Amino acid sequence: MGKIIGIVFIGIIAIIIIFIIITQGPRLLFTGFDNEIDTTTDGTFESDIAGKGSLDEQALLKFGLRTNTLQNSIPLDAILNGGPGKDGIPAINAPVFSTVTNALETEDANGFGVAVSLNGVNKFYPYNIMVWHEIVNDTFNGTPVLVTFCPLCGSAMVFNPVIQGVRKEFGVSGLLWESNLLMFDRQNESLWSQSIGEAVVGIDTGTKLSLYDSEVLTLQQFTQQFPDGEVLARPTDSVRNYDFYPYGDYNTSEALIFETSIQDTRLPAKTLMYVVNSGNTSVALKRDDVLSAQNVQLEVNSEVLLVSALNGTISVKNSAGNELPGYTEMWFSWATHHQDNGVVWTK
Repeated sequence: MGKIIGIVFIGIIAIIIIFIIITQGPRLLFTGFDNEIDTTTDGTFESDIAGKGSLDEQALLKFGLRTNTLQNSIPLDAILNGGPGKDGIPAINAPVFSTVTNALETEDANGFGVAVSLNGVNKFYPYNIMVWHEIVNDTFNGTPVLVTFCPLCGSAMVFNPVIQGVRKEFGVSGLLWESNLLMFDRQNESLWSQSIGEAVVGIDTGTKLSLYDSEVLTLQQFTQQFPDGEVLARPTDSVRNYDFYPYGDYNTSEALIFETSIQDTRLPAKTLMYVVNSGNTSVALKRDDVLSAQNVQLEVNSEVLLVSALNGTISVKNSAGNELPGYTEMWFSWATHHQDNGVVWTK
């Protein structure tokens, strides 16, 4: 009888665990706990499934961040704990590069990554490395460059990290806003939204990073276009498995790990968009449609934009013939941030 009771008890516990996983979604599967932040008077984090909770300086101190939360442009209760903690996803600060020939021996030729061309230098940052580090503080012939990738939003964005003549070095805070990477700078430890390229909490609040142009290519495409290019090498001091993708079928599923405040269903959530800024307007073009159309013309704020695509590379020029820097981001993330200033193009 005791044996039967024990089996029934274990079965009940198993059912409860399955119920929690189903109702709380993939957050628990990825991070092991609910990610909404609350803080008690002593600054410790507590689970708060019912509500978003609150965030203050003491809570961030417990998280290892010295951020001035009195200055902010986003609701503090909208910030979520992504799980790893400050520097739990380590940025690469001294990147090492290999030739494309050597890279093809270790990396998948059909694997995607971020391609950047600047100052006569062409570099490729494989996603299978970026997914484990998200930030690379790099230099192109003396020019500081910040390469970022948020796997949750498919956002590959490259910035100029120099603010008022001073280079800022960035790290991964472990926090998220609207499912997107919140970076922190090591000087002031302000929190910066990757998706909008702007400081949103801390003394730098409102400061914007300027964009550098970037492309999302396969390693094979990059090799064909830049046979003398450089490819980010796998850090030798890391125990991470760069052949393993930790997010499963996330890129092809409609499900999000972290909720956003807006659900725009005009396109499937994970559709990749190529984005440029035309004045104060963010223009999102469905990437696959641009690649198939090859040439697109659209008018934004009385200005004609000429879009062309060749060998996976997309170029957007304005009426004056100036090329606009672009980046790639999943639809749900772009739509969340640009309901008021966004223009969408699809075939």
